[in-house]
Amino acid sequence: METPGPERRHAAYHEAGHVIADLVFGFRFTSVTIRPGEAGEYEGGVYGMARGRARDLAVVELAGIVASARMDGYDPWQEPPRYDDDSADIASAGDFVDNWAAFLEKTYGEPAVRDQLWSEAEEETRALVDRHWDEIGAIAGSLLDRETLPYHEVIAILKDRCPAFEPGGRSDSGR
Repeated sequence: METPGPERRHAAYHEAGHVIADLVFGFRFTSVTIRPGEAGEYEGGVYGMARGRARDLAVVELAGIVASARMDGYDPWQEPPRYDDDSADIASAGDFVDNWAAFLEKTYGEPAVRDQLWSEAEEETRALVDRHWDEIGAIAGSLLDRETLPYHEVIAILKDRCPAFEPGGRSDSGR
């Protein structure tokens, strides 16, 4: 088997980070892919509908960046984004954090806490990726082999290779 290039490895770890974060928070997706698009460029994605707390969704967005950065050996908060999907995920996570901060301000009269919330999301994402690195590696390896995995195959791979991992319930599951 040919060794995957850096962009393909990045894509696999990036999408695997999203998948594992989705599962930790109890979100269900339909499939994940790193299949190249018509132009031959990476067009990976996790497909499905995720609705949940803004904090959890921000962590899911950031998990792909943190997983691929860990695989590449750099700190995503110390270096600028290396790929377009990193920039897009940072923007999406920022939107979730902004909504979270606005909710807290409107509901509880909390002063502007965006920077604190962003730091908490960053810290939680790093911890999630570190805690579930084996699972991320198992899914990334399978994506490199097969490019696309439906939800049920992701679950089967995790049961086989990481039997201690159990997908979580919704984010109110006692974290």
